[in-house]
Amino acid sequence: RYSNQTFNQAAALLVENGKQGITYLFKRGTPGEFGYTSLCITLAFYFFLSCWTAGSAVASGLVIPLLYMGALYGRIIGLILVSIFGIQTNKYGAWIDPGLFAAIGAASFFSGVSRLTISLTVIMVSVFS
Repeated sequence: RYSNQTFNQAAALLVENGKQGITYLFKRGTPGEFGYTSLCITLAFYFFLSCWTAGSAVASGLVIPLLYMGALYGRIIGLILVSIFGIQTNKYGAWIDPGLFAAIGAASFFSGVSRLTISLTVIMVSVFS
């Protein structure tokens, strides 16, 4: 954070560790915290590095990067829905939140790549939501 209480969106996603970045992306009620540009650049960067790491013979963890990439694309989908439908405050439209879509995206990306069972994915979504 800068002294005038602002921060660089891309630096917050790229420089921080993966756990802190996931925490930023899962935060609910903040649809304008990250823009499309910073989310797409971070997604492309992490996707490229994860593909490179998964193809190498080095034993490295891919759990956090998989959750992070899923949260990034889920947040992008959530921002698209907020731009289409707007910010809803009634009880029927409260599900349109980019933080909630980030949690769903993280669970779907992780379960799709790691072949996790549906029951564990549902547990993961219920824990993060």
